[in-house]
Amino acid sequence: MPPTAVRLIMLLGSVFCLAALFVWLATPQPPSTPMPTPPLPPLRLPAVPLPPGADPASVALRGALLNGARIYQRLCFHCHGRQGKGDNNAYMESVGHKPADHTDLEAMQRLSDTDFLLALRDGVKDTRGWFTMPPWASVLTPTEMRDVITYVRHLPLTDVSGPPVP
Repeated sequence: MPPTAVRLIMLLGSVFCLAALFVWLATPQPPSTPMPTPPLPPLRLPAVPLPPGADPASVALRGALLNGARIYQRLCFHCHGRQGKGDNNAYMESVGHKPADHTDLEAMQRLSDTDFLLALRDGVKDTRGWFTMPPWASVLTPTEMRDVITYVRHLPLTDVSGPPVP
C-alpha cells in the first residue's frame, strides 16, 4: 500500500474519531431521576417495663435496663433480632445454630446469671469448637455485660406492640 494511502486512511480515521468525540460531548445528558425507594416499615423495639419510683434501687434498675437495651440494640440484634426472638439470622439457622430466643421465659429461667455472663464474656461455641456467638469481653465492661443480662432478663416481659421508633 502506498504511503499516501496509509496517511489518508489514518487522517480519515482520526477525523472520524474526533467527530464521534465531538458528537458525544455535544449530546446533552438526560435528566437524572432518582430511583424510588420503597418505604421502610416502622421499627418496633420491645417496650421493656421500667420500674417506677425514685428510690435508689428503681433508679439503678432503670439505668441498667436502658443501658442494656442500648447495647443490645447495637450489638446483639444482628443475630437475636430487635425483639430478641432469635429469628433474625437465616444464615445461622441454615447451618443449624438458631440464635437463642430471649423472649422465651422458661428457657431464660433455666440459665443462671453466671451462665449468661460466661456466654457474653467468653462467647458460645458449638460441638466443633466454632464460635456461634463471639466473646464480648474486649468490647464490653463487666458492668455493661450485667446491664445486658438485666435487659435480657426483662425481654420475656416486654410489649412488642409498642410505638414505632423514629
